[in-house]
Amino acid sequence: MPSASAGESPSGRKKEKITPGGIAMIVRDHLGPNAVRQFLTYEPEPGTVSVMINLRDEGPHNFAVQVYPPRSAAEFGKAGKCPPQPKGQRATQMRCRTLENGTTVTMIEDSAGFSDDNAKGMVRSGTAITAGHGAALAMYEIYDKTPAVSAADIEDVLTDPRLTWLTEVAVNKAGEDVVVKKMTG
Repeated sequence: MPSASAGESPSGRKKEKITPGGIAMIVRDHLGPNAVRQFLTYEPEPGTVSVMINLRDEGPHNFAVQVYPPRSAAEFGKAGKCPPQPKGQRATQMRCRTLENGTTVTMIEDSAGFSDDNAKGMVRSGTAITAGHGAALAMYEIYDKTPAVSAADIEDVLTDPRLTWLTEVAVNKAGEDVVVKKMTG
């Protein structure tokens, strides 16, 4: 069912706000159906759509993909312009590029974990900012140095043209076939 903010894409197809199922379907398309054990949805920030991904790999991890509306995308930077390299941080690698459609994709690999209980792990994260279409954020944290998800996997998810605030109705329709549990509490 299209949302109140539905519109049409340049190709004339109807668009609506992406759903957790739509995000999950895109992630599954890129990682493969056997890589994911479970999808969960949560709402850590008002006005975003978020999915947490539990993988089948053996090690503990945190993995989430979140989509932001155009009005919130600026907090990640400007589309078409790479941010400056971070200074004064521990061993962090940053890669940024702007795609032909103007989407700016930034990938960061941090040699340390994000969570307080993760002294031996690492984080791979990325953002994709598209002018007028919002932003997507992916964050993958593992508790050792053997990631099951590569930086290329994350970048592939983020650069998927379906992963935008307003996506084609068919994306959300296909996402209805993916089981996404709602986190409570």
